[in-house]
Amino acid sequence: MIRLALAELRIDVRLWIGPLLVASVASAFVYLAAVYWWTLGTPSGAALIESFGSTVDEARAGSYVVYVSTAIPAIAVLGSTSAATIAAFATRIARWRLAGATPRQVRAVVTVQVLIVNTIGTLLGIAIALPLRQAAVDLLVRMVTRGDYTIPADNSLAPALVALAGSTLVCYLASFAPACRAARIPAVHAVRDSVEASKTMPVSRWIVAGILVFVLIQQVIVTVFATQTLGADSGVESAAATLALTLGVMMIATIGALAPVLVPALIRLWTAIVPSRFVPSWFIARHSAIEHPRQASTAVMPISIGIALYGILFGIIATWQNALRAAGLGGELNTIDTYVMLTPAAVIAVTGSVASILLTTRARTRQYALIRTAGAPPRTIVSIALAEAVSYSITAIGLGLAVAYASVLTAAGLLTATGLPATPLIDFRQMLLLAGIGIIAVLASLLVPALVAIRGNPRDTVALS
Repeated sequence: MIRLALAELRIDVRLWIGPLLVASVASAFVYLAAVYWWTLGTPSGAALIESFGSTVDEARAGSYVVYVSTAIPAIAVLGSTSAATIAAFATRIARWRLAGATPRQVRAVVTVQVLIVNTIGTLLGIAIALPLRQAAVDLLVRMVTRGDYTIPADNSLAPALVALAGSTLVCYLASFAPACRAARIPAVHAVRDSVEASKTMPVSRWIVAGILVFVLIQQVIVTVFATQTLGADSGVESAAATLALTLGVMMIATIGALAPVLVPALIRLWTAIVPSRFVPSWFIARHSAIEHPRQASTAVMPISIGIALYGILFGIIATWQNALRAAGLGGELNTIDTYVMLTPAAVIAVTGSVASILLTTRARTRQYALIRTAGAPPRTIVSIALAEAVSYSITAIGLGLAVAYASVLTAAGLLTATGLPATPLIDFRQMLLLAGIGIIAVLASLLVPALVAIRGNPRDTVALS
């Protein structure tokens, strides 16, 4: 099984670039959190923390924040990229079945492949994080002490081993379901073309989406009633912010569950403003996004979720801070905790979006080559890639902004109910920074197959299997 897994990995390394990127990014954050954990255990670290009247265990809470904010999105994104990767070579898996491989053997081979890629990605992530150890420790120490203090970062091997073990566990949990689905791929798949099976969601996803919609409605009811019950008691502002944050997170979860249906519908709706007959490249890009709902949703949702999370948290903080100033109350709300919690999730989300697009590089290159053989000039091929990137980016930004504003508007209403003069404020700086990074990454991922199709021989490119 190990020999087969290694052989198949060598055949087409490009299919595993997505999971490799996600594993690298996730392991880098886990390694930095582990370095901070071990640094606090050194004599100098313990002495500094205790001088502030705290304990090492309390200070290590920053590591837990990084672990959780890394593991949860990593499992989700790694699971989706692993599933997409497995779907991309479903025909090859079906050939294993034709050759006599049992479902258990298929599941074992896929699991071994994912773990091998994860190990390579983890080592790469640790190598990337090595120069950032001291900066990460300083940031997390500042989060605890609220001052500029430096503790020499730990240089032992233990954090690397923790990162490898943690990344392997996350990878196994994320790949368990895709490996089981791979084991159920029928052998007949090897003798027919692989197409996107359905433009709708499976029944199981509809059930999950229905449950989330029900929970979201309950959360809306609770939030509406809270505006009538919140008083001017001390500390009630924190409860108001928590309610608004919970509502925003529930909206994100519900939209994520409905993404394969919702995202193509939104793209179809707003892209209709550009007459297709006047811009052929826009028509082709629009058709490609609409006709491949799974592909469109996996490209749009990670960036949209990152934008929404940044908008919700920083918007609530900005709204709360402005309300405190308007009421004549001093004090600055801490934002370092927010950065520490959101940065891993945002980076993993953008990486997941890029990874999902990279999985379709071969299919896109072949599609562009077909369009080129039909007589389209190179500038049209590039225009199609640009138009598709624009459609994904605007949809992601629109969804993220809508969820963020709804949550911040709720926060303003709840804070007003507590007696604070609150008005909804959106911190566009954080959102636009993340949106810009996501757009550049998506654009670069889409331009690569377009440039390959332009430079190569279209007949050879079309012949790609």
